[in-house]
Amino acid sequence: MIINFGVTGKNRKQLVTAIANFTNCKAEYQYTPTYAYKIGPYTVTQNGELVYQEENIQPLLIDLAKQGFNPKDDKINLKLSYNRQNFDESSLDHLRQLIWAKGNLIKKALAIDSLPLEVTDEKVSLDWFKEIDPKESEAYQLFLNHLVDYAKKRTRVITQPREYENPRYAFRCFLLQLGFIGPEYKEARKILLSKLHGSCAFRKEATNHA
Repeated sequence: MIINFGVTGKNRKQLVTAIANFTNCKAEYQYTPTYAYKIGPYTVTQNGELVYQEENIQPLLIDLAKQGFNPKDDKINLKLSYNRQNFDESSLDHLRQLIWAKGNLIKKALAIDSLPLEVTDEKVSLDWFKEIDPKESEAYQLFLNHLVDYAKKRTRVITQPREYENPRYAFRCFLLQLGFIGPEYKEARKILLSKLHGSCAFRKEATNHA
């Protein structure tokens, strides 16, 4: 994931110091060709972009905001990568099948155009979100993490796409299937369902008026 703070020179060094203080990690300068700083799980690029893979970055962002560091853009890019060694061929096939079967529903729910899955010898990457609200990033990260975990744990998954009469209800059921159960996921469910119309409580709209 990338958050652009748009700082260079002295201001970039101050951002790096602030992150190092928050994480208690040493800032390591990477020299040529990137000229980036590596601070634990975080990287600050030459152009003042914060690159990270962590699930919850909100505490760090709050701390940085108190020190005057705010993202330059209203929207951020979200790309998550997972260690390839944590996947066998079966779990990779399950993930591909799950994305294929639920693809239209996922794209409609998250308002995205494509669901690229990149697999290398080192990483399995999902680069789905080009411009999202930083406040929604944690919900999207949770969704991808749960999707991947579900694919790993299942012995079989649905392999055929289908159309849904009530996408909002269908996606809520899918979220529950992925493990978004309980009050701790209430805000995430709200964000993930916010772009869909319809009822969450009834599969058929007509039932809502019976």
